[in-house]
Amino acid sequence: MSLWLALNEHHAGLDSAFALRAGADSEVRRLLEATLRDADAALLVCEGETGLAGFCSVRVDRAPRIMVETQRAEITELIVSPGQRRRGIGRALVEDCLSWLAERGLARCEIRVAAENAEGGSFWRALGFDPWMDVLQRRL
Repeated sequence: MSLWLALNEHHAGLDSAFALRAGADSEVRRLLEATLRDADAALLVCEGETGLAGFCSVRVDRAPRIMVETQRAEITELIVSPGQRRRGIGRALVEDCLSWLAERGLARCEIRVAAENAEGGSFWRALGFDPWMDVLQRRL
């Protein structure tokens, strides 16, 4: 939970749209437990010497059967503890996610990177993820 909250706090620092409402921390455990129960999702972790070094969450989404591609995947979260970064943990977690997806016959995996997250964008591009679709917003 603490790593998930740290990831969310990082994103909230980039854009207030990611900020959690007051008291939402207590919901995090339920969200993570629901991910663990979902057959179309996985939560992969890396244990370090002093505890959890990082985790990656991935899910399979289904499209209507009228589409040629009826399923795709999305890596929804990835974080490595600050003291454990630059050791290949993030890369290993992503590779494990991609293997999990390949075993299930998926041909494509998406990620979303906040436009302000230059470091994250560089990380994903280094792993072979390319721009595909822009997500635009307009605040009202």
